[in-house]
Amino acid sequence: MSKTQTLPAAKPRKAPAAPLHYTASGLDDVWLVNGFTLEATPYGPGVSIQDADALHDTLAQVIATGNAALRPAELRFLRKHVGLSQEGMARMLGCSSQSVARWEKGQVAVDPSAERLVRFIVMEFLGKEWAMLKALEDLAQADTANHTERRLRHRAGAWKRAA
Repeated sequence: MSKTQTLPAAKPRKAPAAPLHYTASGLDDVWLVNGFTLEATPYGPGVSIQDADALHDTLAQVIATGNAALRPAELRFLRKHVGLSQEGMARMLGCSSQSVARWEKGQVAVDPSAERLVRFIVMEFLGKEWAMLKALEDLAQADTANHTERRLRHRAGAWKRAA
């Protein structure tokens, strides 16, 4: 005679009704359109993110290929995402670690040449091909572009920029 085992009922999950303001990346302008669930935990309400590593890769790509100048928090996010210390980033950019620290604190603007190199470092880390001349032309627009809110959508098992 076989025994059957009753599994405990799954905790109720609530389908997202509105975009989620996602701040775990350290950025204040990221909103998830979907790809997350709200759930009850023993400690109170919780959020579960589908494939958070892929979300951060997509966010890094969206920032690196964006046409607005990098803000301090974005530079910090990108540096950490590629696994570099401030000293490691400074070595790659040919500057001092104090320069990187001041950029990340917003004390001084990021040198435009260094910013472009950071973007290429990120794209290389992500394994993305990026045509250098086209990318440099696009990045030249960063001097005048304004920041907007970023919305990301999870579809068909991947994170993408939401329309």
